[in-house]
Amino acid sequence: MRTVDIYIDTSLKGPRRKDGSCLYILSFTTAKGLTADLGQWIRKEDTTENQLTLLGLEAALKHLQEPCRLILHLECTYLASALENRWYEKWREAGWMNAKNAPVRDGEIWQSIEYLLNAHEFQVCLKQPHTYREWMHRELTGKEDG
Repeated sequence: MRTVDIYIDTSLKGPRRKDGSCLYILSFTTAKGLTADLGQWIRKEDTTENQLTLLGLEAALKHLQEPCRLILHLECTYLASALENRWYEKWREAGWMNAKNAPVRDGEIWQSIEYLLNAHEFQVCLKQPHTYREWMHRELTGKEDG
């Protein structure tokens, strides 16, 4: 089973709605032993960090053609918790309602992500240093770390 690292970061932090950007990168080793990277921007108006990260994950997963071992490098605490605790399974069982019996925010995106993740094994790495972290931050914010 091929291992694919997926790196996702956004220009937004926190729940406040604003215009923002998401950048995701898929990194894997080809059959010839070469490292391949595929990245893409997503720009959206009137959105949140959570929604942008969800959209980035959904878009990245759509590139995968076979079952993979995924290492998800995330900066979004909400998405990391939801994935690690498999909240989407509970939401599906509850008819896509949350614990407060209200519709799950971004339920359609979550349904798509659940479907797309079904063929894969995954682990989540939250806010851990990685090869692309500083570069992604500079690209998204135009600022240097530190």
